[in-house]
Amino acid sequence: MNSFLSYPTHGSRILLFWCAAVLVYCLMVFGSLADIERITGVRAFDMRPTGYSFADALALISALGEEGRRVYLLMQIPLDTVYPALLAISSASSLYWLSQSFGATARWYRAVAVVAYLAAIADYAENGLIVWMLNAGLGVPEALVIAASLASVSKSILSTVVFTILLIALAEFAIRRMRRLREI
Repeated sequence: MNSFLSYPTHGSRILLFWCAAVLVYCLMVFGSLADIERITGVRAFDMRPTGYSFADALALISALGEEGRRVYLLMQIPLDTVYPALLAISSASSLYWLSQSFGATARWYRAVAVVAYLAAIADYAENGLIVWMLNAGLGVPEALVIAASLASVSKSILSTVVFTILLIALAEFAIRRMRRLREI
């Protein structure tokens, strides 16, 4: 028996996961992350795909103040605890679903689906390190900032790989679909 929570392989279930991921993303971007930027005047750690220096981290931690720290810890981090899993499931399931019609390239797309889960792991590492930095305050060790920045960069690189391959897979799917329709 196929339960609702099993690995989504049907288009409608995958679409449901995408809708949930987009909803949470919008809540973060237009909610907690926008609040953090409003409070500090700079982008949050999560929104720095090329990482950040020790001085940048200290400046953001200082600018957050109590209100910004509260928003980060009580709004942004909980949302960003749900988002990576939703995104990984959506991306990996989409790649798996699309690969079922590709034949020879199916293994390639399935292998890239694993990268979606690695991106989620990097995002969770980033979140944990951000919480640690925020709790350390201005006494944050430089090594911790370097680790958090590396997690941010890793998340960004892995996510870019996944989205690029997903776009290629969607284009390949559309091209194959159009060719089949022309043959009919």
